[in-house]
Amino acid sequence: MTGQRSFASWVRDHGAAIDTLDLEAASDDLEPLRDVVGDARVVALGESSHHIREFYQARHRILRFLVERCGFRVYALEAPFTQGQVLDAWVQGAPGTVEQVAETGIAMSLGRCRQMYEVLTWMRQRNETTEGPSLRCVGTDLPGAFGSPLPALDELAGYLNRACPDALPALETAVEVAERFHDPVTMRAFARYQKLGPGERDALTSALSQVKALMQRLTFVQRSRGHGAEHDTALWHLRGAWYLDQLHRATAAEGFEVASTFRDVYMAESVLRLLDGDAGTRVVLAAHNWHIQKTPAAEGGGRLLLPTGAHLAAALGDGYRAIGLTSSHGRTAIVGEPTPERPEGTWYDAPLPPPTGSSIEAAFPAGSLWTMANLREARPHIDDAESFQQSRMADYFLDMPVFAAFDAMAHISHTTGTDYVIQP
Repeated sequence: MTGQRSFASWVRDHGAAIDTLDLEAASDDLEPLRDVVGDARVVALGESSHHIREFYQARHRILRFLVERCGFRVYALEAPFTQGQVLDAWVQGAPGTVEQVAETGIAMSLGRCRQMYEVLTWMRQRNETTEGPSLRCVGTDLPGAFGSPLPALDELAGYLNRACPDALPALETAVEVAERFHDPVTMRAFARYQKLGPGERDALTSALSQVKALMQRLTFVQRSRGHGAEHDTALWHLRGAWYLDQLHRATAAEGFEVASTFRDVYMAESVLRLLDGDAGTRVVLAAHNWHIQKTPAAEGGGRLLLPTGAHLAAALGDGYRAIGLTSSHGRTAIVGEPTPERPEGTWYDAPLPPPTGSSIEAAFPAGSLWTMANLREARPHIDDAESFQQSRMADYFLDMPVFAAFDAMAHISHTTGTDYVIQP
């Protein structure tokens, strides 16, 4: 039954006020999360902007709660699947420094901050000191932060040489074309791809298709020989390269905003792949609020876009829960023009505009360090859920039906940029 009260008053009475962001703090104050998570196999933790210190800290506290008290074992990041393999190896004891693996395994500089180093170190230390299944840290995104498929193709070469040499000529063709537009800087790779002729683009697409067909033909045999895991991983590198090729091709026809949702399909499929074969696997997905929302989004022309969360909600139903993270006051981070020192783009500090009347941020009290609101629990008891049609995205507000898009919202009263963000 719908009550005659506002969400703002409900949050004041029933929101979980939390007074610390310390990763080492006891997790008792996060117990209200149990009702949000339920029996879900995938819980997504968002952020309204990248490179915000308090969002990293809040997500890491939630991750620790989900690991220690709810049995989650996989931390899946908005990071390339291919390059992200170094993260999984490192948290399970491989050599290297945390700074090295975070820079290599997490694209767009999103791993380059002390807060990410802290959570990766915590995962590694827990694996060293705790019996039972290891914690895993994996990437879900397209290779090379959706710039060039070359990193994924390089991963394929060794496996094909052993298992499927018939596919090597086609792979070599794909590599030759990819090398023509490959660049470690994503947007430069995009620009170089657009200069390829139609014949070169078609050659890449055709070669990837041929490699996929030849590999697929061997799948059951490789599994019967005990090489199934290696074969499936090789196919996943290739699938990422194929989606990235489709993203590049679609950008010219549809524009980048529409074409980029090939990322979201692959990210969702990467998460679902983690669930295959083990009914007990539970995954925490960390990505931007836009990616984890359960509802379709709309681009400027009114065309619906399907984020990662929309795919996961369709596949898992109530087995997928999305927790957005946002804030009302303080600072945010926005991407500026590349510099020689930061060719991928420079993150700059910027002020947060005040909440709008239709934004979910306007309903939260400013007194608590952060507040967790269970939107599923609140909805039957309030009469203004439909009025919240915006949520913050960096330094502006994005239209979305907030109560349909998220199961819960964690609101940080005041935010600041990480140590990687350039201050004014």
